[in-house]
Amino acid sequence: MKKVILIMAMILTAVSISAQIPENPDGPQGFLSVRSQSVIQQLRFGMQNHNPWVAPAGTVNLYLEHHWNNLWMYEPDFYRFDAEIHEIALRGCVGLGRGFEMSFEFPMRYVSGGVLDRTIEGFHRTIGIGNANRDSFPRNQFFFALRPDENSEWITAGQEQIGWHFANTILSASYRFMDRSTGDITSVITANIKIPSGSRSDIFGGQSVDIGLSISTMARWGDYYFYAGPGMVYYFDDNMIGLELIKYHLSALLAIEHHREKSRNSWIVQMLVENGFARDYFEFSQNTYELMFAFKRRLSANTTLEIGVLENLFFFDNSPDIGFHLGVTRQLKF
Repeated sequence: MKKVILIMAMILTAVSISAQIPENPDGPQGFLSVRSQSVIQQLRFGMQNHNPWVAPAGTVNLYLEHHWNNLWMYEPDFYRFDAEIHEIALRGCVGLGRGFEMSFEFPMRYVSGGVLDRTIEGFHRTIGIGNANRDSFPRNQFFFALRPDENSEWITAGQEQIGWHFANTILSASYRFMDRSTGDITSVITANIKIPSGSRSDIFGGQSVDIGLSISTMARWGDYYFYAGPGMVYYFDDNMIGLELIKYHLSALLAIEHHREKSRNSWIVQMLVENGFARDYFEFSQNTYELMFAFKRRLSANTTLEIGVLENLFFFDNSPDIGFHLGVTRQLKF
């Protein structure tokens, strides 16, 4: 796993260094376009929120991202989910002109027990909060066990799930229907479709074709940019791991970006809220709340580096104990 992290860092560094610093950078850089990283949302396709602009005609925006999350979820006699997930995703957005854009995403995941359990437990003790029984079990070991009800058998997965797995391909089409050049508000509508191309078992990813629709809007007030992004996904699966699913899934993203007009830096705070996916099953039926603090730096006119940290200091249920995000964007012309 150390080799994987090292290779990812080298790729990001190489792409970043290849660009020169612009003399007059301008314009906001947007929120982190990251799907929900919560425990329960790892089990099925989540909304990919799109920033409220599209790639210019004749260009391709390439995104290389790395998400690292420590996940824990426990309900005595019903389920225990303990894992760390590294997700590396390549996403491309092709500008078609007249406000249209087509995009694709190919994610891969490395699942393991990880290395962060002891650090997280120590941090929780330091700030005086509990560990939700995670310190009662072995550290840094992948484990999944779930029982849909008291009369059902346990569904389990163990060490055989550790390793690299293809996640499902996502195709999207976006249209900008409000242009910031005519004012301080811009909006984009995006349609997503999940293609069941992943290599994971049914335990860790639904294998139906799912569709989603979202709207992303930005408004400006001085050096502050405000973002709102409601979305909905319709799932064709109605059952997963023995749980009855909610077929309509709602989400909402809210974000604030601080960006000075001639600065290459942006500071972002964003909140992603999504409803649960099971009809009546403990935390699986509850909303998820993910708060992320992020920093973006424009390295050139066509290259941006982004860093984010997700923590559940304020919203404990269903969210990762801690998550890290690293990404780079490169714009190419064709």
